[in-house]
Amino acid sequence: MDNNNEYNLKIILSTAREKKGYSQRKLAKIIGIHHSSLNDLENGRIKKIDVEILRKIAEELDLSLDLLLKASGYNQVAFMFEQNSSLNRKSTKDLKNLVEEYRLSQMDLLDDAYKKRSIVRDCRTRLNSLAIKLENYDMYKGIWTIEKIAEEIKEINKELAESGKKYDYSKLPKDI
Repeated sequence: MDNNNEYNLKIILSTAREKKGYSQRKLAKIIGIHHSSLNDLENGRIKKIDVEILRKIAEELDLSLDLLLKASGYNQVAFMFEQNSSLNRKSTKDLKNLVEEYRLSQMDLLDDAYKKRSIVRDCRTRLNSLAIKLENYDMYKGIWTIEKIAEEIKEINKELAESGKKYDYSKLPKDI
């Protein structure tokens, strides 16, 4: 790691840490390292920084992992990270939020599909029942008039039309 990287890392870490209101001891405790190790890291006395520690710092301080990788001298890793378009500008917290947003949208999409399948299944059952009533109309004509059957078919048609609507894709995450 060159002096320029050390200087940048020190400024990046100390600024972000102070912005969050963390002392070195508090941040070190949160990310699971000794406070003296964090001090050494901030002051450039650690030459080969563990990437997992950088990830934890990035996540806790809402920093871009790409930024910390570059400031720590991991240019090749940072380059590979950059190949993933807009992901390189996101903090790990932003990425976790994006993953959660996608998970929730998948659940919503699955729920929508389940509801539509349930409506169709119910409508098929009702249509089969009506078909039996029509085939054996002499037995059912006292209970089911033609008008009543027609009304039931119209109601089933409305429900099927509703279930045939496309999913509202505007609910999906806009990022990426």
